[in-house]
Amino acid sequence: MTRIPSPLRTAAAACLLFVAHVSFASEAATPDAAIAAMQSAFARAVPAGQQADFYRELFPTVLERVQRSYATEVDLGALSAAAMKVLDPVAAGAGEPRELFSKAMNAALRTLDPYSRYLDPQARANERESVTGGYGGLGLEVEASQGLVRVVSPMPGSPAARAGVQVGDLIVRVDDQPLQGVALADAIAKMRGAPGTPVALTIRRSGLAEDITVSVQREVVRRQAVAWKMEGDALVVKVSTFTGPVTAALHQAITQATAAHAPRSLVLDLRGNPGGLLREAINIADTFLAKGEIVSLRGRTPGNQRSWQADASEMLPGVPMVVLIDRRSASASELLAAALQDNGRATVMGQRSYGKGTVQSTYGLGDELKGAVKLTSAHYHAPSGRSVQKAGVNPDIELLGMATTDDRPASEAPQGLRAPLARVDQQRCGAVYKSADPALACAIGYLHAGTMDAFVGAVAGQQQP
Repeated sequence: MTRIPSPLRTAAAACLLFVAHVSFASEAATPDAAIAAMQSAFARAVPAGQQADFYRELFPTVLERVQRSYATEVDLGALSAAAMKVLDPVAAGAGEPRELFSKAMNAALRTLDPYSRYLDPQARANERESVTGGYGGLGLEVEASQGLVRVVSPMPGSPAARAGVQVGDLIVRVDDQPLQGVALADAIAKMRGAPGTPVALTIRRSGLAEDITVSVQREVVRRQAVAWKMEGDALVVKVSTFTGPVTAALHQAITQATAAHAPRSLVLDLRGNPGGLLREAINIADTFLAKGEIVSLRGRTPGNQRSWQADASEMLPGVPMVVLIDRRSASASELLAAALQDNGRATVMGQRSYGKGTVQSTYGLGDELKGAVKLTSAHYHAPSGRSVQKAGVNPDIELLGMATTDDRPASEAPQGLRAPLARVDQQRCGAVYKSADPALACAIGYLHAGTMDAFVGAVAGQQQP
């Protein structure tokens, strides 16, 4: 990209204020014209002053970083058009500079993908807290739905759970801010905040004629990353997130379990795990692999092109293994499941996973007051070379009737996606292994059966394998 000095960019933006408004489509020939048009529209929409100058000059800083670091080539004209849809309707001088900049920039970045976004200083601080495993929030697992935010699950004992927030609730507003059309990451940022501060959630609940408002007080939320239990001679390890020192917690869990009783089989439960840190997923895959590729990254820059290989050390070598996934298993969960599946180390069971095969990197903008920009910097590929982006990981054994109903139409499944080797109604697995968790009953029943045919036959005949 051809760059022009900062003073010239400012001058270009200022000059545009004195000419009649022209449709941006006629000016989008160069990246510099796209940047200047955004600066001009922003300068018109906010009161003149130091803050206006600060954020006007932040446009080229962010967009130059986007052009350098995004995973694929970027059309600045498309980004500018999205930003202008936010800026143009604002009356002259009526916008608050910080808020309007964030809104316009995130509208632009959403044209790239759902995960790239501008982080103001507070949002960046929240992100750093979440990476350490604790943050000020409500304790909700959420997803985008109907242009709003749907509650997937309140964490047990969390502020949201105590306030009566339920699975399936649609969050319509946070305090006085509507969430319709707001990016999921921005909605989550609105719900987080300093521990001890209150927040009002307006909720739309099935069966109620009117929306309800629930007051919740934020607390420090810490999700337990790893939990384990023995089911007979099977070790069941639940990994809920890849945020924080998850690999160390997994190793500790295996060490504690094997000290008491050597497991004869292993279930790695990744259901509902939304992902987290790339390195943690890679390290956990390496925990169970003694050789082979784990994952490869493919990006536009040399720094975002590399692959990882398993080392010779392995925990629980030779122990039969099932990985449980569902449609909410995403990102790092999919990387791990695909690595173990492609290397023949585990049988994957459950539903087709979410389909997020991209890696995000956070780039500072040179000054803490400027915040940061979070960008998709690479796509990851499984050892077989397949990408899980939009495709997800298809299980070897598909479980029908899971609680997290897969309502994605069959047309969304990409062509060439490997088909499951078997499909089983999970409600029938209780006949082969007794458990309150039908999917877990299927996993352990399969491990007891020893082969795919024996397991499918046992479930069909409802006889103990």
